[in-house]
Amino acid sequence: MSLKTYLFELKTLDGLLVVREVAKKYREEVWDRIEQMGPNRVLRLDFHNVQFIDVSCADEVVVRIIARLKAGELRDRYMILSGVKNQHKENIDTALRVSKKAIIVVNDGKWGFLGELVKSHQEVLAHVVQKNGITASELKEKMAYWSVNQASASLGALYKKRLIARELYRRPVPGGGRRFRYLSLLLDSRTSPNYKPL
Repeated sequence: MSLKTYLFELKTLDGLLVVREVAKKYREEVWDRIEQMGPNRVLRLDFHNVQFIDVSCADEVVVRIIARLKAGELRDRYMILSGVKNQHKENIDTALRVSKKAIIVVNDGKWGFLGELVKSHQEVLAHVVQKNGITASELKEKMAYWSVNQASASLGALYKKRLIARELYRRPVPGGGRRFRYLSLLLDSRTSPNYKPL
């Protein structure tokens, strides 16, 4: 499977996103774009043209979309952020933490995340991004004190949060069942050459 990334530049008339009713219009535009992308696609929501966003608008444009993706309204679509400046970070991070969600952010060849993510999941996410993709067995070897079940549970949790993608792995599982390979959302080389942690 190949993930493809599509850019959506958020543009406002005055560079400000401070009224929830206005933000709802932008949220609908972003969601329409995600619907049009099809499965196994990543929307890179870019904030370069936004000077300021308040917490309520961050909730509308970022958190509510993540909630719908996480709820499975659309199969295997994802969203990351770019062009996030310091004046954006605090309010987007606050909106995400209130709702106990997280999102990947990319800027200038580096990556990180905003929102709430437990330490062990941060470590797993870093492994997935570093390797571009990983199975539970491979992750277990990286984190030697873990079992395959623990590794699988952590990867599954990150997938449910829509912080990583997954594909069926070609090797059969002894005794039946499915095995997945979990993929970095930064796989599309057109938008993410050799990302390093922020």
